[in-house]
Amino acid sequence: MKRGYDEGPGRERARERFGLKALVPDTFASFLLRERGVAKEELQQESGARVIFSNKGDFFPGTALRVLGVYADAPENVLRGLELVMSRMQELAEDDQRLRQPPPGCEMLGDEGELIFRVLLSRDLTGLLIGNAGANIKELRRESGAKIVVRDDSVVGHRLATLSGSHESLAEALRRITELMEREADREEFQHYLRLINFGESEGAEPSGKGRHRPSPVEAEGFDGMRHLQQDLDSMPPGTSELSYSVCCALPASLVPALIGRSGDFVRSIEERTGAKVDIAREARGKDGYRKMECVGPLASIYAAHTLMMHRLQEVERAPERPARSGFDVGSLNQRRPVPRHSGWSSANAAPLAPTATEKSQAEKQQDLRATIAELERKLLAARAV
Repeated sequence: MKRGYDEGPGRERARERFGLKALVPDTFASFLLRERGVAKEELQQESGARVIFSNKGDFFPGTALRVLGVYADAPENVLRGLELVMSRMQELAEDDQRLRQPPPGCEMLGDEGELIFRVLLSRDLTGLLIGNAGANIKELRRESGAKIVVRDDSVVGHRLATLSGSHESLAEALRRITELMEREADREEFQHYLRLINFGESEGAEPSGKGRHRPSPVEAEGFDGMRHLQQDLDSMPPGTSELSYSVCCALPASLVPALIGRSGDFVRSIEERTGAKVDIAREARGKDGYRKMECVGPLASIYAAHTLMMHRLQEVERAPERPARSGFDVGSLNQRRPVPRHSGWSSANAAPLAPTATEKSQAEKQQDLRATIAELERKLLAARAV
C-alpha cells in the first residue's frame, strides 16, 4: 500500500469527488488543531467539507509549509471550505503579525496588508488556469483583481500558485479555480492529485529507506536552485548575471553559532570563494527563534553561497556537537587566493586563476560561471550520497 496518500492506517481514502489543496504555515495548522481540533471541526461543519493536514513536520518540498486538503462531494462546499480557511488565516495573521515575524516563505500577509494564499494545483488544472499563451490567467487577474503567480516547476504532478490581494479578490479567483476543478474531477490524474497529502512519504519524494537521506526543505531549496540556475543563465542577456541580486532564508537561531564557525570563519571562507556577501541577522525575530540570512552578489555567486550554507546547515543539524565530515570540503572549490568580490569565480580544477572582470569578455565569464556551477553541483550531489 502506498504511503503518503490519504489512505491506510489512521487515514481514509479520498472518498469525495472534489477537492483542492493549499499550503499553510505550521502555526496555522496548530491554530486549527488546538484543543483536540475544535476549530477544525467547526470549519468542517460550517463548510460541509472535510479538512486534512499533512503530518507534523511533513512539508511540501522546498518549503516550510504544510499541505491542507479540502474535500467535498459538491464544488461549492470545497469553495466554502477554502474561503473559511482564508478567513481564519487572515484573523491569525493579523494577530500573529503583532507578536512575531514569520519565517521567509511562510508569510500570510504581504507588505501592504494583502492576504497571501498558496494553492496546489494538478498539472492539467494548471494548464486550464493559464490557458493558451496565458490568456486565461491574464483575464482572471484582470477580473478578480488578484495577483496570481504560478511556479514553472512541478512536484509529483503538483504546481504551486500564489494568490495575493484582498479577501474578495482571492475569493473570486478561488471560485474560478473551483469551476475548473469541476471539469477535471473525473480524470485519473486529478484523482491521484486528491489522494496525495504527505509529500515526504510519497513515491515521488526522495527515497527515505535505510542509508538514504531525505533532504530538509532548506536543503532541497538549495539543490533546486543550483539545478535551475544553468537554465536561468542561458536565458539572460550577456552581462545580466553580473548584476547584484539577493536571496534570503530563515535559520534556526540555536544553530547559527555552529553554522558560521569560530569568529565567523566559515562564512568568510564562503564569501571569499564565491564572491557573494553573506549577512546573518544578529538577533532572532519572534518566538520561533529564526534569524534571517541574506546572500548578495552576482547571480551564480549568491546561489553557490546559499547552497554551501544550506549544506553546512544540514551537517550541523545532523551532529550539532560535532559537524559531520561528509567528504565535501568547501576549501576544495578554490585552493588559491580569494576571488575579488563581484568578479567571476573559478572551479577547483581550473588551471590558472581566472582573470579579473576587466580582462575577460562577457562570453568567457559566462562560460566560467557555467563550469563552476557544474563542478559545484557535482561535489554537492556526491557529498549528499555519502
